[in-house]
Amino acid sequence: MYPSIIKELEKIINGRKSIKIKRDGSFIPAAVMVILKKDKNGYSMLFIKRPESEGDPFSGHMAFPGGKVKDGDTNKLDTAIRETIEETDIDLNRNGRILGELDDVSPINPRANHFIVTPFLAYLTEDLEIKPNEEVASAIWIPLFHFKDERSFERRVVEKDGMEREEFTYRYHNHAIWGMTARILHQFLSLVGHLF
Repeated sequence: MYPSIIKELEKIINGRKSIKIKRDGSFIPAAVMVILKKDKNGYSMLFIKRPESEGDPFSGHMAFPGGKVKDGDTNKLDTAIRETIEETDIDLNRNGRILGELDDVSPINPRANHFIVTPFLAYLTEDLEIKPNEEVASAIWIPLFHFKDERSFERRVVEKDGMEREEFTYRYHNHAIWGMTARILHQFLSLVGHLF
């Protein structure tokens, strides 16, 4: 039996059509998994921190588990589930429920803007130990109520390529969530934040 909040979240997410990015030319399809769990704080969301690495455009960033679509993945959801297992040892096919998907995003960073990323939402049905692989420096569950505090959030408008864009930064203790991950988080909170 799933909590009523999770059922309501699933209904909202699946009652809308996700926006897909269509782009000519070469791009790399990728997917990430936004994972929720119920705990003593109410509900929390899993974030990972990427290791510092010179050639990685996401070096040191807070992120959601995920990565590029690979041969053998039948779709982007398969990619998100596989990457979550590889990076955290969480198998959502066994220990979770996929709730739906959010809108596609593309990094603004010129070193990574050839990615088109589809974020999926999942609910972890049991509390599991996270076992990060070498692609993950650390992992942290952040309580969703924290993001309701206006002091945890900063919004600014920047001009890029002649267009104005909103940029978001969320802070949790010494962690800064920004860029593509912050845009995914912002969309999640805009759609279903009122449930938490």
